[in-house]
Amino acid sequence: MVDTLAVTLIVGMLVLAGLSLVMTALDRRVGRLLLAAAVLGEAGLLVQVVWAVVRLAGGARSDGGMAIFIGYLAGSLVILPIAAAWGLAERTRWGPAVVAAGFLVSAVLIVRMQQVWHG
Repeated sequence: MVDTLAVTLIVGMLVLAGLSLVMTALDRRVGRLLLAAAVLGEAGLLVQVVWAVVRLAGGARSDGGMAIFIGYLAGSLVILPIAAAWGLAERTRWGPAVVAAGFLVSAVLIVRMQQVWHG
């Protein structure tokens, strides 16, 4: 895991969660802005996952448990698409709140991946 990339992703996810909560407070539906934010967040997570896979293929090992780390890697890639699809389907003001929850869960997953990686 690259700490700088992980911290950047955590801060980015928290900012995007804040944006989603502002959209919730403004009684807006999930639109192009939040979908673009979810795509941006997913792209960042994909970079992190590819980097971790390259490191693992190169012989680096997680100190806290390989199966748990790989589970967090896989889980981090599915949270945002599910949250975005669910938020888009929810046509009330709570759609953006679902997307915010997806961003928050993604931030927590990144923190947990760092903890497992470093033991």
